[in-house]
Amino acid sequence: MAEGKRFVNWFRVLVDLERKGYGATATATAISVPKATLLGWKQGSRPGYEEGDRLLMLWGMVTGNSREMVPTISQFDWRA
Repeated sequence: MAEGKRFVNWFRVLVDLERKGYGATATATAISVPKATLLGWKQGSRPGYEEGDRLLMLWGMVTGNSREMVPTISQFDWRA
């Protein structure tokens, strides 16, 4: 099966944070973006480089995982 390029799965990153107690408001405040922007990422938009970098830094601190462990998705993955 063709794998293709992998991209950060922003939905999963945000769900991981929620499971660790960081809801949308807390996450948005921690990375200095509007809550509406964060919710847009959860629905499929992608953050810009700086915002995405801050979100991944927060994800790593909260989950204790390295960037190599960030959830990814391929264009060939099935999405609900």
